[in-house]
Amino acid sequence: MALDVGNALKNPGQVYSFTETVELPEMDILGDPVRLEGIAVTGEYFCTGDSRISLRADVKAEVHTRCSRCLEPVQEPLRAEIDALYARQPDPDDPDLYTFEAHALQLEDAAKDALLLALPLQFFCKPDCKGLCPVCGGNLNHNTCTCQEGNVVTGPFSALKDYVLNNEEV
Repeated sequence: MALDVGNALKNPGQVYSFTETVELPEMDILGDPVRLEGIAVTGEYFCTGDSRISLRADVKAEVHTRCSRCLEPVQEPLRAEIDALYARQPDPDDPDLYTFEAHALQLEDAAKDALLLALPLQFFCKPDCKGLCPVCGGNLNHNTCTCQEGNVVTGPFSALKDYVLNNEEV
């Protein structure tokens, strides 16, 4: 969505309020699909006098992804703040500077950057999610699993476990 800043460029220092919606495509973040829906950006902007636009805003969205433990769908609200500076020409000394053409700011990149920085490292369907059974892959939140009862689970660190348990010096 483009934000028309023509009046701000003509009147440096004058503050303008706005509310816009933004759409972003689904993303793959650390192997998990993440979809941001209902993205609303509300804030204000002004021209700093040197054909740069300073923008401060709140961005809200609904995050759709999957639980890090059991892979069930998760939907959570997300909020972030945008504090961005836009210029007509890119500045190699300022990689955080966004560019704009004519009198239209594109809010997608600033909103995406702010929302991605606000994402938690992991999403959970509920705080006490039990995850998946490491043997059969069943969801332990729905069924009790007896795969590991009486069985010795072997994995890449099984030898280390035996070493630690049987070695007195460790």
